[in-house]
Amino acid sequence: MEAIKGKGYSGDAMTPRERMAAFAAGGDLDRLPFILHLGEHASRLIGVSVARYSHDPKLMAEAQFAAFRDYGPDSVGVGPGLFGIAEAMGAELKFPEDGIPYIDGPVVHDESDLTRLNPADPYREGRLPLYLEALKIIDERIGRQVPVSSSVGGPLTTAAALRGTENLLKDLYRRPEWVHRLLALVTESALNYIDAVAELGLKTSISEPMASGSLISPAHFREFVVPYLKLYTERIIKHSGSGPHLHICGDTRHIWQDMAETGAAAISLDDMIDLAAAKDAVGDRVVIAGNVHPVETMLLGSPAQVEAEVRECLRKAYDSPRGFIVCPGCALPLHTPAENVHAFAAAVRRYARCPIDPLLLEDSGG
Repeated sequence: MEAIKGKGYSGDAMTPRERMAAFAAGGDLDRLPFILHLGEHASRLIGVSVARYSHDPKLMAEAQFAAFRDYGPDSVGVGPGLFGIAEAMGAELKFPEDGIPYIDGPVVHDESDLTRLNPADPYREGRLPLYLEALKIIDERIGRQVPVSSSVGGPLTTAAALRGTENLLKDLYRRPEWVHRLLALVTESALNYIDAVAELGLKTSISEPMASGSLISPAHFREFVVPYLKLYTERIIKHSGSGPHLHICGDTRHIWQDMAETGAAAISLDDMIDLAAAKDAVGDRVVIAGNVHPVETMLLGSPAQVEAEVRECLRKAYDSPRGFIVCPGCALPLHTPAENVHAFAAAVRRYARCPIDPLLLEDSGG
């Protein structure tokens, strides 16, 4: 089958797969990598509704092909995302015709409900089989050119989808033992999915927005999140030989060391975070990734503003000891203008070319 190679990719000296392999090995690069965190925005690239996209593996794959052709990011893929594991365990998702899916209320109301929960089978339950099929299609078509990965919601995020966010936050104080039982079930389901992705020869990343310092304390992060995230990362390392990309939203300043301690290879940081501070704190332990504003800049800003913020992110973190990946601070909003994503990709190709010229990163733009 003919390789997909379009205007977003043709200006690079290395393929994304070559670049990411060299990046992981500490080798020479043509430029620093970038990742787009497309999420449901991918549906816009092929002109279909989120509802259709979310239930058709061929459309999921087609959207990733379009993203790779048009923007040339250094990773593509799909995943059950924040709610897919919970859905496979019995949570009901609502799919607006052209909006972001959401959980339609908790399914775990009391302790007896835990006895009815079973670890999800990724080959049979929820939409997990659809994601596995989409990943297979994507990898067969463009996997030689670009790394293909899946994404999964972290343990606390999945538990909140089953229990309800407000209920779970109260449970951390009132019923911690019950929370641990729920987290153990969630983790077993996630590990099943990680194993299934690994059977395809692919790797899983983790997104854990419920673990934000804006929602829980560092002490609760260490008690209720770190032990289970370590199980995720250990399984991923067992299969792939390296740790995953870990994204946590919000204020993570007080848990950066703990995030590194989970075994993650890269930590993705929200737009509120100062990348220079993160670089100084944990840049010698993990790759830093971030953090162009997804709403203020990518959705609502102009291409010139996108370019300026990419340059600013690079100025702060391009020299991070373990490496730096340019990406939005969270998933791209559904209606992000294509011209802003093009501006993002073009800015990385202009300013992140190696060896990086620090003068180009000054406010004047060189």
